[in-house]
Amino acid sequence: MFNRNQSLTAVLLGAALLFVPPYASAHARPKVMVPAADSTVPSPSTISVTFSEAIEPRFSSLNVTDEQEKKKFNTVSSAPLANDPKTLTLALPPLQPGGYLVHWVSVAADGHRMEGEYKFTVK
Repeated sequence: MFNRNQSLTAVLLGAALLFVPPYASAHARPKVMVPAADSTVPSPSTISVTFSEAIEPRFSSLNVTDEQEKKKFNTVSSAPLANDPKTLTLALPPLQPGGYLVHWVSVAADGHRMEGEYKFTVK
């Protein structure tokens, strides 16, 4: 069994762990996408993705391709929305009816990188 010193050490170690802040594993995940994932919409002039936390705009991006991923439609680089460090926007030319993929890359302020894609359809 434990002696008194070992028991006291275990109690103090346990108490100390209660006051240590948890390791923060920050990842900027998409929260709001316009147009929304799997939606059918008229040809949008811009797309935007709002992430769960602030992103580093120099390392984060949006790209749009046709469904076969053969043709890119971004005419300029994606940019952060003014006064909103969580939102990226991308201007688009008029899109023909069909399916499109939005590929996003987010880098959180602490350097954690995520990427993914979602589909929308132009009617």
